[in-house]
Amino acid sequence: MPMNTKNTFRQQALIRRRALSARQRQHASDKIMQHLLEHLAQQASIQHVPRLVYRSFDDEVNTASLFEGTGESTNATVYAPVTHAAGHMTWHRISATTRWQRGAFDIFEPDGGDVWTADAAILLCPLVGFDRSGNRLGLGKGCFDRWLTEHKNHMLQLIGLAFACQECPPIPAEAHDVALDIIITEKEVIACRNN
Repeated sequence: MPMNTKNTFRQQALIRRRALSARQRQHASDKIMQHLLEHLAQQASIQHVPRLVYRSFDDEVNTASLFEGTGESTNATVYAPVTHAAGHMTWHRISATTRWQRGAFDIFEPDGGDVWTADAAILLCPLVGFDRSGNRLGLGKGCFDRWLTEHKNHMLQLIGLAFACQECPPIPAEAHDVALDIIITEKEVIACRNN
């Protein structure tokens, strides 16, 4: 029953997200990036912590601006994921000279760069749907879920980026699911641990 519910929520959230025009997505993404940077700036303890940042699909919250001027204006090291066989992920450091190539899921991935080695970090996580308790739905491939299960103890904050239309009713959580700490939409910053 929970899996059927999750699949239904996933499909409904994808329909809502895909119904946004490119202009609406970019406008909302700009607001989300503003909220994110304000959130990070307010927390001195995490300002210089490495950031693990996903590269976005066309209909996801656009994260491209987080890779621009990397290492110069942010004072934080940024890593992007590389997906290997069976959905295994490693994170590679981004610099102004990083070369990008299309990866396993046709998403741009860094070609080289130092690999993140399980130090304390902040994860910016993609999602298809979310609820206010921090439960997330991905695309169903399980890459982030498997990775989070192994590395959640190294994460100082798990931050999901989503459009407000991706909010779902309470999502049935399973034992292996890792809840997000914060979800940022164009409308608000949701502190999930307080719910």
